[in-house]
Amino acid sequence: MSEAQQEPHIATPWSRLVNQLRSRLHSRIHGTKCTPKVARDILYRILPITDWLFHYNIKKCLVGDLISGFTVGILNIPQGMAYGVLAGTESIYGLYTSFFPVLIYSLICTSQHASVGTFAVTSLMTGGIVHSVGRELYASRSNVSTPGQAHTNSSQSSPNDLVPMEIRVEVMMAITLATGIWEILFGIFRFGHLAVFLSDHLVKGFTCAAAFHVFTSQVKLVFGMRGLNERYGPLKLIYFYYDFFAQITTVHIPTLIVSIICITILYLVRTFINQNPRIMKIIKIPLPIELIVIIFATLASHYLDLSCRWGVSTVSRIPTGLPAPQVPSYKIIPEILGRSFSLAIVASAILISLTKIFSSKHHYKVDANQELIALGAANVFGAFFWSIPATGALARSAVQESVGGSTQVVSYVSAVIVLIVLVALGKYLEPLPRAVLGSVIMVALIGMLKQVTDVVRLWKISLIDASIFIVTFLGTLLLDVDLGLAIGVLYSLLTFAFRMQYGKVAWLGRVRGTKDDIQPVKSEFYAKNYVDEMPGVKIVRLYGPLYSGNAERFVKKIKREIAAETVEPATTPEPVDTLHRRNTAGDGEHYADAVELQELSEGGNVHTIRLDGTVNAAQTSLLSDHERHPYPLRAIIIDCSAISFVDVMGAEQMKQLAAECGKKGLQLMFAACTDSVRDVLILSGISTLDPAPFFVRSVLEALHNIPMG
Repeated sequence: MSEAQQEPHIATPWSRLVNQLRSRLHSRIHGTKCTPKVARDILYRILPITDWLFHYNIKKCLVGDLISGFTVGILNIPQGMAYGVLAGTESIYGLYTSFFPVLIYSLICTSQHASVGTFAVTSLMTGGIVHSVGRELYASRSNVSTPGQAHTNSSQSSPNDLVPMEIRVEVMMAITLATGIWEILFGIFRFGHLAVFLSDHLVKGFTCAAAFHVFTSQVKLVFGMRGLNERYGPLKLIYFYYDFFAQITTVHIPTLIVSIICITILYLVRTFINQNPRIMKIIKIPLPIELIVIIFATLASHYLDLSCRWGVSTVSRIPTGLPAPQVPSYKIIPEILGRSFSLAIVASAILISLTKIFSSKHHYKVDANQELIALGAANVFGAFFWSIPATGALARSAVQESVGGSTQVVSYVSAVIVLIVLVALGKYLEPLPRAVLGSVIMVALIGMLKQVTDVVRLWKISLIDASIFIVTFLGTLLLDVDLGLAIGVLYSLLTFAFRMQYGKVAWLGRVRGTKDDIQPVKSEFYAKNYVDEMPGVKIVRLYGPLYSGNAERFVKKIKREIAAETVEPATTPEPVDTLHRRNTAGDGEHYADAVELQELSEGGNVHTIRLDGTVNAAQTSLLSDHERHPYPLRAIIIDCSAISFVDVMGAEQMKQLAAECGKKGLQLMFAACTDSVRDVLILSGISTLDPAPFFVRSVLEALHNIPMG
């Protein structure tokens, strides 16, 4: 008996929602008891550090965490200084970002291997907002003085940049605060799982193109071209390199020599030592070549007096000590709310992708929403201490994990290293040439720039995924970082809608020589013409959802097949099961009642019957389309096993199809429906039609329920 004949009471969606909410509320009120265990679980959830720190294995983890923390702290110094300049401010603010946000993130996070701090892409996006908003703010204030503080130095502003450093820092702090607020809201409203819409190939296309923007932003420092103005907005890379080659004669040779020496040393050590598996097995810890280059470049600049004698631009002044907290300017936040939203999305997607990589590798769980709250709280806290927006960095996290770090103790050890530099050693880095920081960034971007070759691998696997990479890459490269990300997300959603709207539709049949193996007629697994359609019945399967975007198209395909079939009734139609038994006979099989001279096979060939009842498969003849289907079409079976959901429009189309099938004397049957798909169809009123369609558990059951004659 079919499921339609035993149809249970179907609850409406609203009643199901009310019941679920009532059940959850009841379990929360009556199921939660105030016990020490419950209190402890709540504490672990709010402050995960109280969980892993109380269970910290000193003997197993401490040595690795100390070594890893020292290594990451050393990396944070050059990267923090370089990315501070990239963000449109001074190097000291990058060091603040490597210290203050880390303290908060490590308290709340669930990841054991994510290294939070400065990152190239987020620093670049911050720099773009700082420039545009800072320029508007400076123009609106005109000659009105702005409040300064001891940790800024407007004399370090580029002579071609009219925005004073005080205003840029003010905008930067507001950006960090707004970004942190967005990230906290993402976590509170459980948006962490929505990061799956930022696919891996979309993120790689975006970060690869953003790496070209970051690389270009350092050309001015590396070549020492002080008259080369920055470009902003769409096509800025094209305009910038046009200006670059037009002013190539203004290259500052001493600065270029310093840059070439630094880039060469950094690249050679990175390639032949730190990325050489044989050498790494011996030394265990990556050589901190960035810090070594910075130390020697600072010494050379000091003793050779590169700034005064040769005109090489240097960092000039790094404040000693920790900054006093200051409340960010709330008046700027409405102006940066939209752009900080895109910045928060990028920072969140990068961190969640990073945490999932290491949690999967080391077999522990991370809470994506808790990670967003932790990152947002870290940025909100950092905004009061002159920090730029922070996020996870893959390179530092990979170093942290490869050296032996296994917990967030690494972050606190690295913060101590940065603290030592801020309190005692910062002033000794003042002679450091700014070109060295640009060289550090350029070499660090090599891995991200190489991601452009991923399009070749994607092209071999999926053209649509490759197109997402290409569109996101070109949109970000040619337009701007913000626009490129929006274009990539929009195009990714369009491809998703395209895949659903033009989902695959397959007509099913039975594999020759079998009784219950139902497969697509045009199957890549089976040889051509090896799967035959069933006489008198059409079986169709839709891969994907049945919704307003594809329902009408799906129904048209079914109607087209119905119209193409011969529907005149036969004189004495045979039961479907009898037809199945006859058509499953193989070559040479005997029939007890072999009285016919010929029999029609599923493929449309006539097999001659000998008097002894055997089939001679060699004697065949091709029939016309009408002769191929002498049995009347009696039923349409829709295999719903691959349908994920049905919306109202899809249900209405099915209802109309069922009504038309009823008028033509055809039985419509739905096989292998999920509960949600069946409920939507029944609630649409399809079961009230006469005759009503059947709901069966499988295609085979549908075949046995086809009405005879």
